[in-house]
Order: sequence, then structure tokens, then C-alpha cells
Amino acid sequence: MFFFSVLLVNLTLHYDQINLPKNFSPMKNHFSHKIALIIGFICIAALVNPGCKSKKDTQKKAPPLKVMQIKGTRLPIYLEMVGQAVGIPTVEIRARVAGYLQNWSFREGSIVQKGQKLFTIEQDEYINSLKFAEADLENKTAAWEKAKLDVARLKPLLSTNAISQNDYDKAVTTELMDRASVASSKANLATAKLNLSYTVMASPITGCIGACNVRPGNLVGKGESTLLTTVSAVDPIYVNSQMNENDYLKIMRYYDANKKDLNSKNDVLKVFITLSDKQVFDHAGSIDFIDREVNPETGTIAIRAVFPNPDGLIKPGNFANVNLMLMEQENGILIPQSATTQIQGKNFAFVVDAGNKVHRVPVILSRSMNNNIVVVNGLKVGDRILLEGFQKFQEGMAVTPVNVPDTLSIPQMKAK
Repeated sequence: MFFFSVLLVNLTLHYDQINLPKNFSPMKNHFSHKIALIIGFICIAALVNPGCKSKKDTQKKAPPLKVMQIKGTRLPIYLEMVGQAVGIPTVEIRARVAGYLQNWSFREGSIVQKGQKLFTIEQDEYINSLKFAEADLENKTAAWEKAKLDVARLKPLLSTNAISQNDYDKAVTTELMDRASVASSKANLATAKLNLSYTVMASPITGCIGACNVRPGNLVGKGESTLLTTVSAVDPIYVNSQMNENDYLKIMRYYDANKKDLNSKNDVLKVFITLSDKQVFDHAGSIDFIDREVNPETGTIAIRAVFPNPDGLIKPGNFANVNLMLMEQENGILIPQSATTQIQGKNFAFVVDAGNKVHRVPVILSRSMNNNIVVVNGLKVGDRILLEGFQKFQEGMAVTPVNVPDTLSIPQMKAK
């Protein structure tokens, strides 16, 4: 601005020193040139003077951003532990007789039914052993029948002294020995049948079967009971965990204080689990076992919960957060996880005040539920929180709220 002003003044003062054409008439054009210079000065000043702009043009507009007013949610109060799923029972399928594995008839990782055929070991040797045992039994049975006839024939002769006592005793002894031989042959026959049955292995339970450890054509059961595969029951599924001694006492005392309103301890120990993907399992469970003692080394007591698992979603070995619900809290604070940010290890939310200005406030977070998270401290019912635009945040910045209704709630569990 100053530069243009000085330039115009100099041009005005030195106007007469400018080389003009010979046919130029100073008297005639002097006045018009002066007016032109003044008009140019005014225009340039208007262009460079920021005061000429309206205040509305310079004022920055408040950006429209999504804002949610917290209405409060009914939240269950949990005791939380880490647990691991286990299939009960879990059965190892092993070769009980020696032989070459002939085939296997199941899909690895699938659900097999109780009694379903799984493996077959070559049977020729065991079929021959069975036939030999049957023939031996027939032979021993025939000898026993002959011995019984001898005793029956000689007994009358003994009373008439037609034979000696020694001859009769020999006949009786022979009959007893043949009878024992028949019993032994029957046992051998039963063993042969049992060994033959062991060549066909079926699932003793309904459950999920694992990988096949041995492929057909390999020798199994020679000197050891070769592990072929494993089957685990998955419906229901069990979850083992360790409860802190103080939490155990808290539960028992809560039950004693409220037992008039409760039918059993299972009404206290309503159990839910959150899987490793942060999703709450659809089915509620119950405690079916509490150990007899507290581990003196860890100060914990072993507990086990059982859950229906009709879809087989939970597999043995899955880790989960076990939540034992004691009661429900009214007006709990539940917000989207995306509405929080973490700075230097601390969690923050962004509150919009009555003047639509944004302030960052520290919050203490608890457990997550699906895509939402529980706020223990820092927010209250009625607060308005910012749901987006954190990257452009400045303390006290103004926003134009785009109201989003608070429809957050705890997922309903299916009762067992």
C-alpha cells in the first residue's frame, strides 16, 4: 500500500518532466491527466486495502460435524477374567492292534457322530486268528464231550468193582481238564473277535475331529498305541478360568445378601464371554464347577462355565474374556470406540459445550462391547460428544452440530 502511494505522488509531482510528444497540448490535457491519476490511485488503494472487505467474508465458517448427546444405557456390572475353551470329553483315537492302516473315512475338522466309522486296519490276519480260535474251540468242546461220556460210563462200573478207583479218577480228571480247555478256547475266541473289532475304529462321541496324523499304508500299533486323531465335544463347550480369591468372596457375599430374591447361585453367576475379535458370544452360560480349594501359590480358584455352542463357533483352545454378571447399572455411559482418541497413553473424548465449542476431556475407559466402549469417568449423561473431525481439532473451535441420536445399547444375550 505504501509503495503504490509513493509511486503515484512521484508521478504527480514530476508530471511536467515527462517527455511528451511535440503535438501534445499541456493546457488542453493537463486537467484530464490529473483526474486519471487520481482515479487510478483510488482503485489501487481499494484493491490493496483489506478494510474494504466485509467482515462476513473474512469470518471463518464453523464446519458441520456429527455430534451425539449421551442418553445413558443400562449396563451390566461384571467380574472379568481370562478363560480358555476346552472340549469335554476329548478323546484320542489310537490304534489298539498292529497292522497297516487301510483307509480313513471322515473329513478333517468336521463334526463326526458317535459310532461313525473313522479308520480301518488290514483285517486278514485277525480274520484268520478268529477262524483258528473257532476251530480250536470246537476241538476242545468235542474232547470235553468225550470226557464227560467216559465219566458217565465208568461211574456205574466203579460201584460193582469192575474198574479200579484209579481208572475212574483219571477219567474224571480228564473231563475237568477238557472243560478248562474249552473255557480257555472260549476266551481265545473272544480275544480274536475283540482284536478283529479293533481293526475298525469308530468315534466314541459326537464332536469335532482333528487332523489325521497317520496316512493309509503306514504300519500302526506295532509296540505302541499309535495316535491317529483326536475328537472333542464342542456342544456344549466348556471354558476354564481362574477367579481371584477376593472376587470369589465378593460373589458369595452378594449371594448371601440377596438369596431371598435368588433361586440359586446360578442366578448370581450369569456368565457371558467376549471372544478375541471383541464380539460378545450370542449365548449365555452358567457355572458348572468351582474347585474345592484356593491355589495357595496364585491366590485364585479354578472355575468352569458351560455354554451352548450349536454352531460350533467356539473351538477348544479359544481364548475369551469371561464376564460374570452381578447386577445392572442404570444410566451407564456407552459411546462408540471411534469417538475416543489416545494421546501419550491417555484416552480423550471431545465434548461440545452449549456454545457449540469443542473441548478435549480425559476419560477413563472400561470394557469394549462390539464397536462401543464403556466410559467409567470423564463423561456424564447429557454431554454432547464429537463423533468425527478429530484431525482438525483446536481447543475451543466452533462447530455446526449435526445431531446423531444415541441408539447405543448392550446386545441382548440368548438364555441357555
